[in-house]
Amino acid sequence: MMSLVLSRMSKRISRLDYGASVNSCSSRSRHTIAIARDIPDSFVNAVVAHSADQCGVSLAIAQKQHHDYISHLRHHVPAICLPAIESYPDCLFVEDTVVAIGDTAVITRPGHVSRRGEVDSIKDTLQQLGMTNVYDMGDDCDHSSEEGAMCDGGDVMYTGRHLFVGLSNRTNARGFQFIKDTFENHGMAADNIIPIPPVVAGKEVLHLKSAATHIDEHTLLAPEGRVGDSVLQAMNANERRYEAIRVPDILSCNAVVINGHVLAQDSPCEVSKQRIRQACEKRNLTVTFVDTSELAKKDGALTCCSVLLNV
Repeated sequence: MMSLVLSRMSKRISRLDYGASVNSCSSRSRHTIAIARDIPDSFVNAVVAHSADQCGVSLAIAQKQHHDYISHLRHHVPAICLPAIESYPDCLFVEDTVVAIGDTAVITRPGHVSRRGEVDSIKDTLQQLGMTNVYDMGDDCDHSSEEGAMCDGGDVMYTGRHLFVGLSNRTNARGFQFIKDTFENHGMAADNIIPIPPVVAGKEVLHLKSAATHIDEHTLLAPEGRVGDSVLQAMNANERRYEAIRVPDILSCNAVVINGHVLAQDSPCEVSKQRIRQACEKRNLTVTFVDTSELAKKDGALTCCSVLLNV
């Protein structure tokens, strides 16, 4: 049944005119499809390492927030929502399972051993969608082993100019090297694939994109204070000609940009929302604020819940 759905979706995409080539990973193209996954009933047992909110998770609220997120996503790009996998409570956080740019994708080997079985159905989906170059980081590794390359997609940010890979408790140097070798072999300049030392990822926050994301090729969102200072300095953001929009609420620094539209966190911090709104207006981007605060109790954020593709 899923194969039939994917086939129909692929045909629909082929008829859409997005006005940009998707064959080069050296420049940003428009997204043509997104992959997401339903939230499992087991989500309350998902791994948590850095959430400041230790209150119990309401599955009903989490399900509603996730449903609303998918609905907003589908306003801007067709989206496939894969079935939940009850044996993997974190499975809705599909971002961590793949890094995809243009016609090339790396199936990751997630840093937490409990999540490594999530990748198989993602790999199948990419192949059924016709992704040309799919490389599996785990091919030469034992799923249960702590050795070998590992990477969470939440540590990887492609701005359209640079591919930043944050080293953390979930992403190691071998994982970075696998990412670098793959995309360099498919046309990305080696100097534009940049490891970020674990100055905040794995410490104050889980992933690189827990502390910084981009809204266009020249603009980053980052928190005020020491965490933001540290991550921007590690990225050499000024030297690489990025403008940083600094906001008080760190969860608001995680945003999804889809074809000229930004999904940003519906934070109770009005200052954060106002700065993001102004930054988007200045850059002719539209913005929608989406609440994923219940998912954040399990270290989730907006980018975690989808994978954006150009196929």
